[in-house]
Amino acid sequence: MSAESTSTCEKCGATIYREHIDAGIARYEAGKLLCPHCVEEYESMHDSAGGRGTGADEVLDPIAMEEDEGERQSSETQITAFGGVAMGGGQWTDDKWMRPLDPKSPYASRCRTFHCKLSDGAVSFLNGQINDWLDANPNISVKFANSVIGIFEGKHPEPNLIVTVFY
Repeated sequence: MSAESTSTCEKCGATIYREHIDAGIARYEAGKLLCPHCVEEYESMHDSAGGRGTGADEVLDPIAMEEDEGERQSSETQITAFGGVAMGGGQWTDDKWMRPLDPKSPYASRCRTFHCKLSDGAVSFLNGQINDWLDANPNISVKFANSVIGIFEGKHPEPNLIVTVFY
């Protein structure tokens, strides 16, 4: 391994590899490059001090939030969940949408997004999901669909096939 791919912890002198920095387990804290062990020690010290650290230079001021009452939306239009149910992993329902479906219109009034990992089995399963959804909803007339490859964050960020069906 070349010398360029390693650094030294500014607290204990331990070797820090480029992979540690890329993974975020070694990082700069208070202006110093720290190894994973010193980062853990720094975080435990930082957390035990009520989030303020022990140095006078680390006193944090509260963040002021501006609120414009005129632009505040009702809680029904705000995002309240993220994950399986919010991203279509739960039971799909058409009950909460106010805009009526118009199967005869050439324009889409709603959309549904599906995604899967990039493997033969996952894409085959995705096809089944889309077809099952269409079979279960005969009142839906697909106007067009779009597909892209993008990274989905989870336990590990992975590329996914993302299909959006407009109906």
